[in-house]
Amino acid sequence: MKELTEPSFKYQRILVPLDGSELAEMAMIPAMEIASSMKAEVHCLQVVTGLVLNLDPTLNRRIIDARKQMADLYLRSLRGRFIRTELNIITSTTSGSAAKSIIDYATKEDIDLIVMSSHGQSALSRWVYGNVAIKILRRAPCDTLMIRPLGTTESLPRKRVMVPLDGSPLSERALKPAVALASIWNLEILLLRVSPPIFTDQDPIGSHDLFDEIEDNLNEVAMVYLLDIQAVQTSESISIRVETASGPEAATIVDTADKYEVDLIVMSSHGRSGVGLWLMGSVSEKVLRKAACATLIVRNE
Repeated sequence: MKELTEPSFKYQRILVPLDGSELAEMAMIPAMEIASSMKAEVHCLQVVTGLVLNLDPTLNRRIIDARKQMADLYLRSLRGRFIRTELNIITSTTSGSAAKSIIDYATKEDIDLIVMSSHGQSALSRWVYGNVAIKILRRAPCDTLMIRPLGTTESLPRKRVMVPLDGSPLSERALKPAVALASIWNLEILLLRVSPPIFTDQDPIGSHDLFDEIEDNLNEVAMVYLLDIQAVQTSESISIRVETASGPEAATIVDTADKYEVDLIVMSSHGRSGVGLWLMGSVSEKVLRKAACATLIVRNE
């Protein structure tokens, strides 16, 4: 079990992929707040593309060069908005596939956190949720924070961060970044453990009482586990509450987030336990697709 208080945890290099749109820029404020608190570098990257059908390589190269110039001007202007900060802001442009270029840059520059909007749209490119965002989630070499566009450029709301756990050390790796972000944004922490359903409507009626008893026992074990984690928290500045639930993992996590007005879900990309199995492309990806709030997926090495 991980101890929650971990003041030494910090991100060092944060990448914000941009496409020139206001929607994509919504990732800048939370990225800057995290960077300011952790004294991290901020890398702003814009990926430009050429013609959809590259029938004329010379013309395609000219279009890419022109778009790179536009991207450079845009990033210079963006950097100017934060010139008063003491943060080191690095801007870069590249061309190619958006997801691959972002992942390659993150790998090359040893990025440990990508912060991006789940949607972006501009004259130069179009990011479609379920496309670029999901590809980055699956392949990024680091943690990934997806911001839901809210129609404003304000920071994340400041209410509650939820950490879904399945009882495994892998899932508990989400605790350190969750505590760090909760401290930055003064968020309450909600620890959630979901027990998957053990019966269906097709099971014999007479077996439901037995299944209910088993489910109650699982919830009791889950609550003891969560209370143990809660007990090791020594910081008086962070409020922690615990909750257990039964049901399909991803749907239950999303429903619980809605119920408790969660602003940020922090969860491991992989988890494994006797009562559940979380795999990239399964629970974490479904949560990212369905959740109405921001989601931080913590990469397990």
